[in-house]
Amino acid sequence: MRPVPPAALVEAEALELGYGRRTVLRVPRLRIEGGRGRTVGLRGPNGAGKSTFLKACLGLVAPRSGSLRVLGAESGKRGFRSTLARIGYAPQSRPPGSLRLTVAEAVELGRYGRVGLFGRAGPADRRAVEVALALAGLDGLEDRAVQELSGGQYQRVAIARALAAEPELLMLDEPGSHLDAEGRRGVAELVAGMARKGAVSVLLVSHDAEVLALCDCIVDFEGGAAMEGFR
Repeated sequence: MRPVPPAALVEAEALELGYGRRTVLRVPRLRIEGGRGRTVGLRGPNGAGKSTFLKACLGLVAPRSGSLRVLGAESGKRGFRSTLARIGYAPQSRPPGSLRLTVAEAVELGRYGRVGLFGRAGPADRRAVEVALALAGLDGLEDRAVQELSGGQYQRVAIARALAAEPELLMLDEPGSHLDAEGRRGVAELVAGMARKGAVSVLLVSHDAEVLALCDCIVDFEGGAAMEGFR
């Protein structure tokens, strides 16, 4: 018996995205193949629709027309909430607020979707947090306050929080943005490490050539359209 190929990470057909009357992006046809450990980069200039596409994949922006399927489910439709539980999302890194949390506590917030607002973390939740901390290279920083971290370390916390949900697909919006060269290099190494271990499939928006060089395939965004690029 032949092995069943993995479902596509993302499929779009005659997709149009926009805000109000303004069209931001048109995608005639796109299929991003699945597979554990696959890393896909979304590349293009500012305003090309990369982040809008990522938000649509999360069900935060509704298609104006056409279809968009993520992990086999129609984005934003009834039942998509169960698919969201299989997706981790790390937005662009922002400075931590005034709430004093340790690194471990911040990462544990990624279990909210499984534990619930008033639930208590059990052994499986604590183990997931430990694995996420290790994958993100945060061992030894568990008890450090997030306000004491460097920008690069805080970006790792954001990624670890998304990983704590044990997703099949991890979406990263500009990992390494607002970081210095050393911080961007660290994020690039983190993405490369996750891919090598096959820990999760990654869909990321980036302008960083070092990060994009790690991707298995690139989707180019330009002129209000998106198409899969080839190396």
